[in-house]
Amino acid sequence: MKVAIITPFYRPSIGGVEYIVYHTAMELVKRGYAVHVITLCYDNRWKVISNPGTVTEQGIVVHRLNPSFIRLGYATIMRGLKEILQKIDPDIVHCHNLHPHLFQAIKWKESMKYRLVAQLHYPVATGLDHFSARLLYRFAIKILVAKQGIVDFFVAHTNLERNWLIEEGISNKRVKVIRYPCIPDSLFNYAPTDDIHNRLSADIVITYISRIHPRKGQHLLIQASKYLQKELKDFKIYMAGPISDKGYLKSLRNMIEKLNLKKHLMLDPRALSNKEKLDAIASADICAFTSTNDYTPVVVLEALALNTPVVATTVGAIPELLATDSYDRDLAELVCIVPPVPREIANAIQLLISRLNGASLNKLQRIAFSHKISTLVDSLEKEVYLSPDR
Repeated sequence: MKVAIITPFYRPSIGGVEYIVYHTAMELVKRGYAVHVITLCYDNRWKVISNPGTVTEQGIVVHRLNPSFIRLGYATIMRGLKEILQKIDPDIVHCHNLHPHLFQAIKWKESMKYRLVAQLHYPVATGLDHFSARLLYRFAIKILVAKQGIVDFFVAHTNLERNWLIEEGISNKRVKVIRYPCIPDSLFNYAPTDDIHNRLSADIVITYISRIHPRKGQHLLIQASKYLQKELKDFKIYMAGPISDKGYLKSLRNMIEKLNLKKHLMLDPRALSNKEKLDAIASADICAFTSTNDYTPVVVLEALALNTPVVATTVGAIPELLATDSYDRDLAELVCIVPPVPREIANAIQLLISRLNGASLNKLQRIAFSHKISTLVDSLEKEVYLSPDR
């Protein structure tokens, strides 16, 4: 069976959608699918990462296209998309995001005779970063609802997203909840070879790995540190991630200076290698995620799969994603979900640190286990790709 996955950006671009597409494509290839990823020559910061053309990467056929000269936020029209789809002649077209390519796939479905899947990633959860995207959102949703009969299934990651789709007017019968984000099965057996405590010369280390952007809330963790320094003797916070907002990075550095936190904060504004990221999370005492707007950040699941306790903010679907109330008390006490308020974040970090001695951290993997990519693709195959018609 041939599957064409259309995504605005793809690795080496770094982002949640890119992560999901890559691991889903890899798992489908393992199962014998012929997988084609159709994407742009740019990353999600609109930097060129390749030339247009087709290459095969790890069994996945990747088609890189140029964008139109019109760009609205992260969205654009992919030039040559129809010709590529005609050449592939896919059985399934799986579109990611509420972007023009979804509406093009809707338009061409009848003539090309493929099954069409839409995975929107709940765009309103992140606040729609760009003004142009906010302007066009209602118009795009209105058209999608009118054309929904052409889409075979909508994939929602959570009940929160499912309810949003239904409230917007998408039929309940067309929505399937597949509990993304995903993490690779191999992550559960990962053993770090570099200890972040040694690198930072600290007894206690809190990591936060995410792109540098105001809605990721790095400033909240910095502000929380001013409370922590009054209570903890030897701790350091390691923040790393690619720069999405240079002005925000400058403000973070100024904040660290102003609050006299240089000895407690290490800001590493770059895209880490996968090994660097996993080692920094796996060897830390706590993984923090202090976003002000988000949906289902994969880093919190990666931390739990690596047996690292988590402090996260109550934004988007994080409470549903972690759902600690469905697990035993010992497990729930190693995950704190708090409002995006510095004092609350600091209190949660202190609380988790006090619970670490003697805690059975391997229980944390139980929360992440249902997000293994093999489990999710089982559901995707059964409920979407191979499901009888509605």
